[in-house]
Amino acid sequence: MILDSVPSSSSSSVPRTAWEDSEVKSQAWEHIAHGNVELVLRSIAEEPCFAKMRARDGRGPLHWAHEFHERRLIDALLAAGADAEATDATGLTPARMPRAPPITYTAPEDAEDEIDYGDDDDDDDDDDDDDEAWSPPRHDEM
Repeated sequence: MILDSVPSSSSSSVPRTAWEDSEVKSQAWEHIAHGNVELVLRSIAEEPCFAKMRARDGRGPLHWAHEFHERRLIDALLAAGADAEATDATGLTPARMPRAPPITYTAPEDAEDEIDYGDDDDDDDDDDDDDEAWSPPRHDEM
C-alpha cells in the first residue's frame, strides 16, 4: 500500500507515500524531465495516486514538475491531491526546487554521421517484442 499513516510533527497522523525508489517512479521522473506532458497527464487522470508517490529522496512528481518548470503538470498534480508543502529529505518544498537545465543530447565530436548496424540496416523495429509503450502505473505498482 502506498499511503501509510505516519506521525507528523504534531500529534495527529497524516498520510504520506512510502519514500522508496521503484521503476514506476524512475519512469515518471524521466517522462517529466523529457517533457512528455500528455503521457504524464494521462497517468494522473488514470491513477490519482500518481500525484502522491515519493521517491527515496522524498521527491515526487510535483517536485519534478517544478524542477523542469512544467506548469500544466504542476496544476494537474495539485488538482489530483499532490501536497504543495511536502518537503523532500533536504527540506525543499516543490516550489523551492532549483530549476533544472534542459535535458539535451550532444553527440561526441568524433561521432560518425551515420552508424553502420550491419547487414540488417533496414531500421524496421516491428519485430521487437520489448518495445512496449509505457503505460501509467497502477496503484498496486507504486
